[in-house]
Amino acid sequence: MISKFFYKTSLFAAIISLSIIVLPDSAQSESVIEKASANRALLLHYMRQLRPLAYNFPCHPFIECMETVSKEKPGQYIEMYMEAKRIYQEGMIFYFEGRYLEAYSRFLDSQKRSEKLLEEISQLNIDRAELMLRDSLEKKDPNNKADQSVVDISVDFSRKSKIMRDYKKPREAAYVSRIYDPRQTHYAYNAYGIEKNVEMGYKHLGLARMAREKGLNVDKHLRPNQKLDPRLVSKRIEYYLISINLSRKAKINAEFIFRLKYPYDNYAIVNPHGIHEKASGKPQEKPVIDGVRMNWSENPLLIPVDLNPIFDLRFPEEYRRDAVDARNARFDDEADVNLRMKYVKSKPEQEFLYDDAQKGRTDIGPGGR
Repeated sequence: MISKFFYKTSLFAAIISLSIIVLPDSAQSESVIEKASANRALLLHYMRQLRPLAYNFPCHPFIECMETVSKEKPGQYIEMYMEAKRIYQEGMIFYFEGRYLEAYSRFLDSQKRSEKLLEEISQLNIDRAELMLRDSLEKKDPNNKADQSVVDISVDFSRKSKIMRDYKKPREAAYVSRIYDPRQTHYAYNAYGIEKNVEMGYKHLGLARMAREKGLNVDKHLRPNQKLDPRLVSKRIEYYLISINLSRKAKINAEFIFRLKYPYDNYAIVNPHGIHEKASGKPQEKPVIDGVRMNWSENPLLIPVDLNPIFDLRFPEEYRRDAVDARNARFDDEADVNLRMKYVKSKPEQEFLYDDAQKGRTDIGPGGR
């Protein structure tokens, strides 16, 4: 009886010891699979974020470098994105073949390349947001006497200012003339909204700088010659993405400042004649948007109540790309769909001022509509 007990016990112990011997290899194999699977999901997320960023801002220094961009030479950031995507594809093939070590190695390489690209694009987005905010504070048209800078609006249209007292003074319109410029009335209503967008815009910009700085300092406490752990690389990428999203919010704040300062500049795209408002020094003509001229009121894709920023004339043309990017969309894609009406069969009359194949335009690439 005792011998049978010891036999069963020794057999159980042998099974346990065998499982202990086999367990490390099994755990190691499962660990690589899990790491490869997690990195594959993360990289897909990064690729979705990187694609519009790379195509909207394909080179440096922006905007000057756009003169050298073409379909044949799309720009350094697009090339970096395409290389990171190519290496990810290799890893995906290895992953589906069951070669998880090779897949994990490729995924780490693609992750590192994505990090380098985001490091540069995050700074570019901060610079663009700062420039857009700065220009939103100044006069859009220095020759227009009715135009005001943000500081002038805050001074002249505060609650206790002389101009506001004139606005509030009761008068009989039939007998008493105005003692203020009616073209500036919107400043009286929008002054608070303009100031709050300035405040939030620069707050978002400051947070964007802080997030990027944290990303750069992820490896601050590593020992000399110590390699950056993949988890720290992911952490750095997340900081860069947070910085980019905050920069985009700052751009939207700048966009709102332009909208509140110049609410009547979209007259040409909503009136049935499609021409600018009659004003001294300005010809009455159809506006040009990204090289396309037409009667914009006939464009079936233009919805004034939910205006796509690619149509918006209230802010300068150079920032229309930033406004589209702030919505995580691609400028070339939006231009093809909304301005050139790529998918509309019955199109109104259009005039194209330049050919799509000329410099400054990249290929729509995969992922377009």
